[in-house]
Amino acid sequence: MLNICLVEDNKKLWDMLQQELLDEGYNCDRYTSVEHIDVSKSSRYHIFLLDIMLPGQDGISFAQTLREHSKVGIILLTAKSTLEDKEGWFDAWADDYITKPFKTKELFMRIDALAERLEPTHFFQINDVLIDWKNRLAKKAEQIIHLTPTEREVVGCLVRNRWLLCHRADLIEHVRGTDEMFGMNRSLDVAVANIRKKLWKDFIGTVPWMWYKLWVQE
Repeated sequence: MLNICLVEDNKKLWDMLQQELLDEGYNCDRYTSVEHIDVSKSSRYHIFLLDIMLPGQDGISFAQTLREHSKVGIILLTAKSTLEDKEGWFDAWADDYITKPFKTKELFMRIDALAERLEPTHFFQINDVLIDWKNRLAKKAEQIIHLTPTEREVVGCLVRNRWLLCHRADLIEHVRGTDEMFGMNRSLDVAVANIRKKLWKDFIGTVPWMWYKLWVQE
């Protein structure tokens, strides 16, 4: 699970972003300035989301300070978009930026892409199943099991939220981002049934009717 440090002085955006990051399955600490952030311990985070215009030390200079202590990922949040601004951001060794206003789905895509560049994680082990995201397959008892892109998206959403219950509507909305027809004619029911056949019957639990959860052994 990714640990995110959100630094944003707009409290309305601050609250909304942290909640959506938590809902998406990330861990997220938040600050309105960099004043109380211990740079020497910044490596406990995977990615910093830094607003550029902050009270006190600005996001650009703090990004440069971070780079002196850590290889942590840095995504700048900004309302600016000129070429000169962008050159300055990368001079500060930022990894990426996103201009306000933005959709949180785009931010999640940028976070996941940066996390993959920083530390590729193609595999995930859950109970006795090893899932290979890159090649869209799973392995159980040395048997290779191929997952369709839709099945992989369903499993991926459940894995990311494996300690939570996932509502049917949220799963449909997540997968519809990659498959516009998903959700029609009970597509989720078909995908869940196929995953259960391929992996094991109780891999995905129904609690009841409208909620889904992976059964993870403690």
